[in-house]
Amino acid sequence: MKRIATLAVLMCALAASACSSKQECTVPEGVDPDWIKVIGCADDFSLLWVQNDSSVFARTYTVNWLIDREQDSRVYFIDSEEWTLHYFFASAFLDIPELTPVGNHQEFNILNYRRANRRFVLGKLIHYVDQDLVTLEFSAGDTADAAMIIDAYNKVSNAIYNGDDLVYRPVSAAHEEMLPELEQKIPTIRTEDVFNGQHYQPLHEGVGFGTLRFSTVDQLGVQPPLPTEIVVLDRVPNDISMVSGIVTQEFQTPLAHINLLSKNRGTPNMALRDAYTNEDLRAFDGELVRLEVTPQQFEIEPATAAEAQAYWDSLRPTNPLVPQFDLSVTDVQRIADVGMAATNIIGAKAANMGEMTNITTVAIPLPDQAFAIPFAHYDQHLTAHGIWTQIDTLLAEADTLEPKQLRERLFAIRWAIYRAPMSATFLTTLMSELSTRWTVDRGVRFRSSTNVEDLEEFSGAGLYTSAGASADEGDDAIADAVKVVWASAWNYQAFVERDFYRVDHRRVYMGVLVHPAFKNELANGVALTINEFAANRPAYYINSQVGEVSVTNPTGQATPEQILYYTWYEEPEYEVITRSSLLADESTWPGGKSVFTEAELAELASYFEAIHLHFKQLLSGDGSFAMDIELKMMPDRVLYIKQARPLKQRQL
Repeated sequence: MKRIATLAVLMCALAASACSSKQECTVPEGVDPDWIKVIGCADDFSLLWVQNDSSVFARTYTVNWLIDREQDSRVYFIDSEEWTLHYFFASAFLDIPELTPVGNHQEFNILNYRRANRRFVLGKLIHYVDQDLVTLEFSAGDTADAAMIIDAYNKVSNAIYNGDDLVYRPVSAAHEEMLPELEQKIPTIRTEDVFNGQHYQPLHEGVGFGTLRFSTVDQLGVQPPLPTEIVVLDRVPNDISMVSGIVTQEFQTPLAHINLLSKNRGTPNMALRDAYTNEDLRAFDGELVRLEVTPQQFEIEPATAAEAQAYWDSLRPTNPLVPQFDLSVTDVQRIADVGMAATNIIGAKAANMGEMTNITTVAIPLPDQAFAIPFAHYDQHLTAHGIWTQIDTLLAEADTLEPKQLRERLFAIRWAIYRAPMSATFLTTLMSELSTRWTVDRGVRFRSSTNVEDLEEFSGAGLYTSAGASADEGDDAIADAVKVVWASAWNYQAFVERDFYRVDHRRVYMGVLVHPAFKNELANGVALTINEFAANRPAYYINSQVGEVSVTNPTGQATPEQILYYTWYEEPEYEVITRSSLLADESTWPGGKSVFTEAELAELASYFEAIHLHFKQLLSGDGSFAMDIELKMMPDRVLYIKQARPLKQRQL
């Protein structure tokens, strides 16, 4: 049986350079210590490390260390699987009479992470397998100054067999600010260099079954993948139709659009630096396989047709999904006057924006004077021009069509919707609505908003098309923009994915969210109101980038900023995963090498908190509930929330 596993377990194999150093093991054979004072060899390290599945980096081995400043700065290297937190270890072994008490957990954290007169200095040794790198790191909320960091580095490096190879990695923005001073005294490495050195990146973990297919992103437009395929791609695509799994050669970010789709669909997603040419993967090209993505490794092996069919069936709802709609409302709807109850009239995207106007704890900055075109006008357009009949004929024959034939028939429907003239009465009404809100030269965005989004078993994210125009371009330009959105209800990708999830196509209706276009934006971003890396450390996960460069589809040439903005510290703290590659040499940007300033992050956090709590209460969300939020920063550094929707995550 062909089978590959990407993670070795022998520490010497993981750190060949370190194993070449002189080693004298501290721990006798057969002994399993709670802690040791010196890590004398790779075997000692392996007795203490834990594979940290909550790490933001894959393939990492972690050992917690503690320096007791009231015991002659004694260094303790801790069995980190047994004692997962420094506090648990200190309570068990170091609550010594006549020394500063360990205290309760809160007291311990405040004193030993936040105070200069702390008893303990706390940190981690982390072995990054892909990078063949061992780092010394402090917690993101630790306020240790440069002198304390340098002292800890020297004590720890002197107590480990490979101390000459140890480097310090700053985790938070405050730690980064000390780098110029630290670089003069100790070896350091920046977070982006660790990120860029990864070989394997798990994005959405789990198991998938499908036929392995290699394709370039350009080829996807010519031959879209099937729901029963696992695709290996040369780059990160903007979008992808329903598939059973994704492997990209180019690294993603967890908030890349295709990863959010993978979460919505419940399918595995990963990146591998040499994926497209990897010989082990190529050996399975065209075969039915089982792909498992885990925090530390991936595995791929042959699968049976029965296993694959059971998996595909598990992804689909047992019963057809029957979208609801209300065609009785014909007046355009002011976003400020509606909420989620209007989903069956104007669609989820528009209704979610309206719901944000109902938040009372803080005023959410939304696009100015937004409104929505209800489903009724989409229905009237298709009815007046006989397009529903064309759709009914397609639906009756869809099961007999080859993919190419289906694409052609769907294009014909979209073309018919676009070519048919809009009702003159409604177009007059629409132009009047635009002119009363904005100047004629103001760019306007027309965005899809359907009744098949954010359903319990179907997200519908990213399936439809938005368009832009301005009133000074004339009536036809405005009508065409709206019709582009209407027509996108019959995009091939949307049809295939709805079909897979047993959605009743005949009950799909398209509304249109209308608001000013975001032009000349200074930055854009996406955030989740949950820490998916470690649920026990609540945080907002924020990806952002300067200008209009995509966050949801970053390329290797434009890495976005990724931060975890922690909400469980007594004061705001955040961990930097990557900095924007477009700000690497920036000296005039107000945030320096950060997309947002500290004040702007705090402002965004207040919006995230209000949105999260409001929708969680409305939807009766549990502890894993999260919102997916899109944001913009416009000239004069004015912040806007562009969109918010519940994050749908199907279990694999």
